[in-house]
Amino acid sequence: MEHSLSGRKEILSLLKKRVTDLKEGYRQNVALIGSLYVGKTTILHQLLAELDEGALIPVYLDLENRDLDYLASKTARSILYHFCKNKGLAVSEDLSQLINTARPHIPRTVEWVEGIAALIGGGRLEELLDRVLALPNLFSQETDRCTVIVYDEFQALAEFGVPGIFRKLADCITTQKRSLCVIASSYEEQSKKILAEELTLLFGNFEIVHVLPLDLRASQEFIERRMGGLRMGLQLRNFLADFTGGRPLYLDILIQEVINLGAIFKQQEVYAPLVVQAMENLIFNRWGALNRHFELALNRITVGKNSQLVTDILFAMANGARKVKDIIDQSGGKPAHVAQRIKYLIDEDIVEKNGNYFHIKDKLMRYWIKYVFQKRVKSIEMEPGRQRKEFKEEINRAVTEFQTKCRMDLPSRMMELLNCFDNEQFDLYGRTYKLPVFRGLTPIKMHYRGGTSFDVIKADTDDGLWLLILRKDPLAENDINAVTDEARKMGLRPRKCVIVSLASLDDGARLRALEERMWIWNEPVLNSLMSLYDKPYIVL
Repeated sequence: MEHSLSGRKEILSLLKKRVTDLKEGYRQNVALIGSLYVGKTTILHQLLAELDEGALIPVYLDLENRDLDYLASKTARSILYHFCKNKGLAVSEDLSQLINTARPHIPRTVEWVEGIAALIGGGRLEELLDRVLALPNLFSQETDRCTVIVYDEFQALAEFGVPGIFRKLADCITTQKRSLCVIASSYEEQSKKILAEELTLLFGNFEIVHVLPLDLRASQEFIERRMGGLRMGLQLRNFLADFTGGRPLYLDILIQEVINLGAIFKQQEVYAPLVVQAMENLIFNRWGALNRHFELALNRITVGKNSQLVTDILFAMANGARKVKDIIDQSGGKPAHVAQRIKYLIDEDIVEKNGNYFHIKDKLMRYWIKYVFQKRVKSIEMEPGRQRKEFKEEINRAVTEFQTKCRMDLPSRMMELLNCFDNEQFDLYGRTYKLPVFRGLTPIKMHYRGGTSFDVIKADTDDGLWLLILRKDPLAENDINAVTDEARKMGLRPRKCVIVSLASLDDGARLRALEERMWIWNEPVLNSLMSLYDKPYIVL
């Protein structure tokens, strides 16, 4: 459905271009990296659905919780199935029938597939893998057709029991010029390590594309399309985008529940009480879809003798502990054990490290741990209605707080954020920011061009004065020049100047800011900082 691709069209266009390049004789393999439930598989399915199967054969392999026999069977069946389909021959899911149908047309490929079929289940894993990896190239030689092979959750290959499996895959990819390889992973740390150390190619390493949660605009578009004719106010849509952290799966499930409740109560427009009820049904109720989703995720990572420590670490992070010392203090674990468990949670893509900060990546999961799971574990009061009442009160408080924050002007929101920093260092969108303790925050106005003004925050630090230039409107090169001129006229000699722009900068403005060694915080950077401190997003 169209709403599923909100905010993803650029990535889909890139993948389509790589497919076109393949048909024209140029190949660039691609890796999609992004957290769980941000929509990678949806993008891949759409790509494969739109392929010109007359010239290309798609092979989609979902590798999580699979084995080599699955990889072998699915690869062989996919190639024969799509070949037969394109030729107008009878198709079947059964490998034996596909072999019989395809034999007169591609005898060499079929003979090779029969060799694969004979090895499936026999335990000769390396021989089976070699045959499977060689199949696309042999097929292309016989048919002059290209293949597009997708390895979804490719890091799971490490569990297939074949030594050096990624090196074998890399060698195969390097030599097979008629196959485009697209890999995807929800485990950033694991996938980065594999790509850097084991899946390096002799020529043209993988083009890495990061699939991030939807930003506010894309979330609004997703919600609007998903709602159909049911109306919802802009602030409430923004709240849902913020509350779910822009993860399409959560938005989809929540909107479906809102639609169902709207039909039950015969409402054409959605207000806060209906959203609160949907959240109670899904997140608080024991059999709610999102509650069960998070319980299963927690069950997966809390195994073994250190399971309680993992839970205590997550409680500490959900309650605002971000630095190692605070996490140790709140969890009660020994430093070495806490460090080990945090690394485990990072590898499992539950926790993210940014500078010296650690936080739970999934914003809604963080909320569920704090306000649902933690209360179930720790509460002594067994009255069934009390926790439900407290949860609804918390959701209502969150909606109210979000609406209040939305009404605050940009200088007030920025001063609130600046007051949080305590000599932190963060890596955001490819740049490192070292942020001191800010004192004496003062909002001022700078005037230029016949009375035009813009908001500025003066901030004192131990190392000198900082200026933060705040703009909601687009910024041009002349605006950057005006900032430096006005600062000079006012006798201000800032150690650091930060352009906080919620709109785009043209190329001239960006280049001029870089010449002046200014930082540029756009909406994604700003809202990443807000999320690190559990604060609602800033919305236009």
